[in-house]
Amino acid sequence: MLRSELTLPSLIVSAAASEELPFLRELVALFALAVALTYLSHRLRLVPIVGFLFAGVLAGPYALGLVADREFISRTAEIGVILLLFTIGVEFSLDKLARIRRFIVLGGSLQVGLTTALVAVLLLVAGVNWRAAIFSGALVALSSTAIVVKLLSDRGVTDTPAGQISLGVLIFQDLMLVPLVLFLPILGAGSGSAVEIGVTLLESVLILALVLVAARRAVPWLLDRVADVRSPELFLLTVVVICFGIAWLANLGGVSLALGAFLAGLVVSGSRFREHAVGEIIPLRTIFNALFFVSIGMLLDMRFVFEHWLPLLGVAAGLLLLKAAIAGSSVLLLRYPAAVAVSVALLLAQIGEFSLVLHQVGRSLGLAPAGLGDAGDQAFLAVAVLLMMTTPFAVQLEPRLRSLVSARQPSRADAEPAGPAAGLAEHVIIGGFGLTGRYLHSTLSTFGVAHVIVDLNPVSVMEAEASGLPIVYGDLSHTHVLRRAGVERARLLVAAINDPQALVRIVHRARLANPALEIALRTPYVVDVDSLIEAGANVVVTEELESALQLIEHALLACDVPSEEVGRQVARLRAESELAD
Repeated sequence: MLRSELTLPSLIVSAAASEELPFLRELVALFALAVALTYLSHRLRLVPIVGFLFAGVLAGPYALGLVADREFISRTAEIGVILLLFTIGVEFSLDKLARIRRFIVLGGSLQVGLTTALVAVLLLVAGVNWRAAIFSGALVALSSTAIVVKLLSDRGVTDTPAGQISLGVLIFQDLMLVPLVLFLPILGAGSGSAVEIGVTLLESVLILALVLVAARRAVPWLLDRVADVRSPELFLLTVVVICFGIAWLANLGGVSLALGAFLAGLVVSGSRFREHAVGEIIPLRTIFNALFFVSIGMLLDMRFVFEHWLPLLGVAAGLLLLKAAIAGSSVLLLRYPAAVAVSVALLLAQIGEFSLVLHQVGRSLGLAPAGLGDAGDQAFLAVAVLLMMTTPFAVQLEPRLRSLVSARQPSRADAEPAGPAAGLAEHVIIGGFGLTGRYLHSTLSTFGVAHVIVDLNPVSVMEAEASGLPIVYGDLSHTHVLRRAGVERARLLVAAINDPQALVRIVHRARLANPALEIALRTPYVVDVDSLIEAGANVVVTEELESALQLIEHALLACDVPSEEVGRQVARLRAESELAD
């Protein structure tokens, strides 16, 4: 009788081999590629989305074939959409949006409306049916929130007019995703009278209302009970259950999973645990984004790209120019200068991640870009990836294009400046009418010091003019605007704006116009001080340093350190910072 020589290690290996998890190899390969290509994207100064997309392209069935299961790809993309829209819903804040509501409502509606309409008309003229034409226009209208926010943050220009307008338009686009997702089943129906479409829309709205009312009552109560336990793990699991549970309930009523997930996030954002939920979810957002964008990249057929590279480049270039022209025109209609319009146009000229979300939803309903079926899907994905990749490089052209635009604007160097600076001498020029500018204006007015305000925000300018304040509308980094503010006769220029590159241009041009001018600047970050001093600024105050010193001062006083010693320590740290600069 033969004895079976089975050891514990061999049993473990045998059990592990027999219990191999489905898709485990695919997931490991997929995320390993995402890590490698995201690292490469970082080294090339590209946003991580580009690395995620290329990881999907390489791992997918059309390249290396590491992930060949189409059903797995489809389900992964759907889960990615749900998680992505849920995080957007949780971060949605009405208070945050109220500050830039003009940019959202006017700028966003102009950009989205004009883009959708123009693309749809062009396709209708080309013989595409109206459903596919409207669907295609909506796909083109949306830009990349992830890419633009990343670029604005990296360049430190989020609070500039161009940054604020871009954010407003992007928020409007993100909000438009909700009604667009709701409207897609109507477009994908293929038939139906106006009455049937209206009934379908009404049914969807009623279902959404019921889900929201029920969730509004149940979710706060549930989160209260969970929060009492004080377990981060339980709270996170509960939030995830809310996400998928509300999405599933909405889907039972015929509403898309994507829209249901957004509503789930919206319900959580309205509770008093919103910040806690955001804090728990943010660490997972990278995985959510990777999951979705890698899945999108898997759908791109590189053979199709190589076979049709020239038409694809032509379409990408055409859409780039079209979106840039419409975005820039929308800014000009808001009465902003051409230089701001150029910045916004370059930032919003790509096709965004929510276009990919919308495309996935439309694809499941039988809709295809330009009504071209699989070829339209592949062309759209290729063009979207290409435009996402070109955006960081296109934005680098901004300073040159802004200079070109400002050079074409008329200069009145030899004329007496019109407006509030006429007849002034030894006055102060205040650049920017934000909080710092308003306080400075109030203080100078108290002591009777003559001054002129320069601002780029039409709303602020109109408010100041209505109050009779001495204000000039324009970009202070342009020579003709400096001359309108009487820079040749001014004693001091104080600029408190959030664009370091614009501050450098202001210093160069102001110093050239008036070498004796005193220039004091406020900039957000210490890293910008050296370049501004080298450009010719006399004083540079940084928010980063001053806020740090105020916190240190408060901490020492709270610890009963004598005020004289606190003053010495703060002075020492400020001096050390100046020496380090």
